[in-house]
Amino acid sequence: MAKRLVFVFILLITSFLGFSQNPTQDSIAPKMPSPTSSLPIDSTFVTYNAYQFDSIFLNASKVVDSTTFHIAEFDYLLRNNTIYSTLSNTGLAHKSMRFNYLHQVGFDMTLPSFSAIMQNEGNMIAYQSILPYSEIRYLMTIGNLEQHFHVKFGRQFTPRLLISFAFDTDYSPATFNNNKTINNAFWVNAKYITKNERYGVGAYWYRNKLEMGENGGLVNDENYIAHTETDNSVIPVNLNNATNYIISSGIGFEHYFNLLSKKTVVTKKETDHFETDSIAPIPELNDSTIVDTLSVDTLSMDSIPSPTDSITSIDTLEIVQNQEVVQETKVRKFTLGRICHSFSYLNNKLFYNETSPSAAFYQAFDTLMNTTKTTDTTLVRAIRNTLKWSSLGYQKYNDDIPFYLYAGVTHGFYKVKYYDYLEGETLPSRNYNQLSVNAGIIVNLFKSTRITGHGELITLGYQIGDFDIKGQWKQFIGTSSKNWGQATFDFELKRQSANWFEQSYYSNHFRWENDFKAATYLTFNLQYKYKSYCIGVKQTSIANLIYFGTDARPAQHEQMFSIREAYISFYQKLGRFDLEGFASLQKSSNEEVMHLPLFMGQLKFGYSQPLFRKAAILHPNITVRYFTKYYADAYMPATRTFYLQNEVQIGNFPFIDLAIALKVKKAHIYFAYSNMFLLTGNYNSFIAPHYPMRDSKFFIGINWRLFN
Repeated sequence: MAKRLVFVFILLITSFLGFSQNPTQDSIAPKMPSPTSSLPIDSTFVTYNAYQFDSIFLNASKVVDSTTFHIAEFDYLLRNNTIYSTLSNTGLAHKSMRFNYLHQVGFDMTLPSFSAIMQNEGNMIAYQSILPYSEIRYLMTIGNLEQHFHVKFGRQFTPRLLISFAFDTDYSPATFNNNKTINNAFWVNAKYITKNERYGVGAYWYRNKLEMGENGGLVNDENYIAHTETDNSVIPVNLNNATNYIISSGIGFEHYFNLLSKKTVVTKKETDHFETDSIAPIPELNDSTIVDTLSVDTLSMDSIPSPTDSITSIDTLEIVQNQEVVQETKVRKFTLGRICHSFSYLNNKLFYNETSPSAAFYQAFDTLMNTTKTTDTTLVRAIRNTLKWSSLGYQKYNDDIPFYLYAGVTHGFYKVKYYDYLEGETLPSRNYNQLSVNAGIIVNLFKSTRITGHGELITLGYQIGDFDIKGQWKQFIGTSSKNWGQATFDFELKRQSANWFEQSYYSNHFRWENDFKAATYLTFNLQYKYKSYCIGVKQTSIANLIYFGTDARPAQHEQMFSIREAYISFYQKLGRFDLEGFASLQKSSNEEVMHLPLFMGQLKFGYSQPLFRKAAILHPNITVRYFTKYYADAYMPATRTFYLQNEVQIGNFPFIDLAIALKVKKAHIYFAYSNMFLLTGNYNSFIAPHYPMRDSKFFIGINWRLFN
């Protein structure tokens, strides 16, 4: 641990020189002209894109949130418009209480129960900043030595080389027995684009290591609800010697090559006849001329000519027999597109250890292969290659590309291994090959309508015949001077076969071989956004749903049913006051196989008070989360999955967190108190069956952003 921290600090110390490219703009709406500002650049305005090249060329950059309003939200499960069912401590398995289906078409390398806390190639970002950007966050609790240390960094080391990385370490001993977590994550990516911008290459590496105590929840919930014990560590839990150990890593690269060699075209045109003696003399260029006539506010570093450049570096004027020929340089409107190739190697190592496998907690499930010790081992590896053509060229767009088309093919090779307890060795690996084709399109019409489509089909090998078709219609309403928001309609039709885990599994506690039909998902989502307000309705219809039943094993429901949801989210700033929240109302037409809370919501309220003649800002805020009672899914540590249960209801309890932040220049210092409603004496605060929400705790933290 100490070596890693020293390594990170050395990188930070050596990173305070350099610059990055300018951020791009946002919105598909008609854009107002961007006036050139003579004010100093705001170095705290840092933007980022997704790691993939297509995102950088197609989408507007997002802005890093540097406000005080969200500064105390250190837990990843508090950052999305949902509430998660989780396991009494930070960094453990979780499941969203809003319906979502995380599995993708094709061989699934994700771990849904840990999706919000694990880094992978899909959620890495590339920072872009005028100055090198670094962020350090440290947080600890008062009492049980819980600590969180996070580092983010982005820098352009040369004019065309951009490197970003992040490191997170979370240590939480917890208050319940065998509920400790030690989680670490690191990712780094680099991008390089040649001077003529014809070729670009990027590479990445990430690694997640999760060490988690698995206590199986409380033996008797009343022991906690009655609060007869002030020390939660003495309350009996189901498992005292079980642990989950997960290592998920990946490495890969992508590169592209533009088929046309130049991004501009040079044309010449003749003008009307004129007398040569009317031409003003062309001044001689020298160092002082360049310095006096060029402004840093209006020209980038690349556009400043050198004193040694020929006069033909600007539009030239040729005089031939009283005739003027003007040479013009224009951005190429026609392009042959680019060829892209990407490669990735992914590796998941899943270990479950239990020194008391015959505990009562497991007796309702499969018989044991080994009654003395459990050391379940599952190894999953993937090698993927993707070759794609797209219509992109040299130009970058901000969600407003007039037309975009791509088509590609992906080949994947996958290997799964299990440990055999009867033979005492690893079973022969199961190998899978898969070939899929994909294509997509974006069309922007009249600067107000954006139509997007994407399709993928498994054509050969494992899960052949599965497909995913997505479409979106986004309509901007109003004009650039009168913005009335935008309406968006999303559509998705998906055929999804059982993934490798649902189809076949082998361990000390669970074994199955299934032959399920492919499930079908049809989703419609209509929403309207105006400024920071969003309201929408969503329906998902499912046939042949594959789920985990009350026996914690995969099962299938062959009849079709639907989940309907109405939702709203908003943010409003009124003077010194900030108000943010979301609410969701959802209902399943078949509550035997899909358990959801009828209502869930969150409301956050904050106030900013300048201090010391605006040299500092004091910002107290309070957050309230609530969901109605329902039969939440139970958690099975041995398989790292949530499954149906019909015995225990949770909910109807307000989770209230209080935070006070002080901003001084670029540093934030904050204090927080979690789950303060427990002060009322009501301890029915369960966030999953047999797992209480984390106890009331004092947190103290600091968040420091560095921009030079």
